[in-house]
Amino acid sequence: MSASLQLLHPAPAPMTLVLFAPVRDLAGLLGERLPVGVSVHWIDSAGGAAALDAHRRQPHCVVLLDFRRAAACASTELARQLQRSQPELALVAVGSTTSDQVDGIVAAVRCGLRDILDMDTSTADIDAVLRRAAGTSGARAAPVEAPHKARLVLVLGVRAGVGSSTLAAHLGVLAQQLSQPSAADGSDPTAPATANSTLLLDLGQPAGDTALYLNLDSQFHFDDALRHAGRIDATLVRTAMTRHSGGLTLLGQPAGSDGGLLPDPAVLVQRLRGVFETVLCDLGGVPVRQIPRSLFNSADEVWLVADQAIGTLVSLDQVLKQLESLGLRDTRLQLVINRHEEDGGLTPAQISERFSLPLLATLPDCHRLRSSANHGHLLLQDAPRDPYLRALTPLLLHLDQAAARALPRSWREKLALALGGLQWKTK
Repeated sequence: MSASLQLLHPAPAPMTLVLFAPVRDLAGLLGERLPVGVSVHWIDSAGGAAALDAHRRQPHCVVLLDFRRAAACASTELARQLQRSQPELALVAVGSTTSDQVDGIVAAVRCGLRDILDMDTSTADIDAVLRRAAGTSGARAAPVEAPHKARLVLVLGVRAGVGSSTLAAHLGVLAQQLSQPSAADGSDPTAPATANSTLLLDLGQPAGDTALYLNLDSQFHFDDALRHAGRIDATLVRTAMTRHSGGLTLLGQPAGSDGGLLPDPAVLVQRLRGVFETVLCDLGGVPVRQIPRSLFNSADEVWLVADQAIGTLVSLDQVLKQLESLGLRDTRLQLVINRHEEDGGLTPAQISERFSLPLLATLPDCHRLRSSANHGHLLLQDAPRDPYLRALTPLLLHLDQAAARALPRSWREKLALALGGLQWKTK
């Protein structure tokens, strides 16, 4: 290879990999997955941090910690020791994202490890994680590009019980399904949905309702993400956050969390918008005064969810006055009327005119929603052609306006496919 080619494609710098694990078997498994020419030194975890002295002064030393489920507790303690005594060390958690091992990955995230080596990924991905941790990628600096910024939509129920969390759960799953390739655009309809396309950020009250509707049990919550906001990236999202079978990622608060002033998530939301294509934030039941100003300031749209009940309309009036007093009543506010009945009182158009709000969508009253929720299902699973789901079309189009403008026919075909129930078992 010529000198000029060597400058364009420099050889990766060598790494010193040291693995702390209670047994040697993981070193063997890693050896089979590492790139050619890279080896790993095994140290018994029982030896503690002092056993690292013989290796830590080697160039580009990377310390691997066994965060498989059985070893996670001991590795957590060891990681904290190393973070205190040798903070300059590059620490990488080694684990698996399989359902019976993901607890170990969550433990690694909670103790502050940024880099996660997933044994279920390819050799190339493993090499990339190690090179990033060691700072030895050897790649030329890429041109600086404008950072990706996901669309952020706030779903604000004007009072508790108007159905904003149920709405957000169905919208999130459908939006994620629409990111899946389809025959309409020449793609394989059986291909998996785009990774990290849609995030449902559940900050509503009562806490944990959306997880119930999605039948999910999360171990990584909003507070955990806030503590590690600076380390949010695609790897952490994939390994630590809970994912619905339809592909939607959920980040929320644990059930039973006390209501109150939400902590300012500005840094966290900024990081999440760099990972996902769409962030849908449910704020159902949260008073305006308890919502951080940064959420309103950064939102692309704010959907006010209401119904025709007189008490709800009084709440809508109060919410609008509060937003106006904060200087937040602007063109981003749009109205969604839920549980509409033809003889239920003021029509959606009359409500829109009365409060000077553009009407984005009218959703019919649907008793099947409650029945499905009581069985731990989404309506998508039990009645995929229900009028309620079809009424979500304008909301789904607003979640990805670029796609709606660029490929209107293909987009609507994909929407019809998703609402046709091909992804779900039906009764």
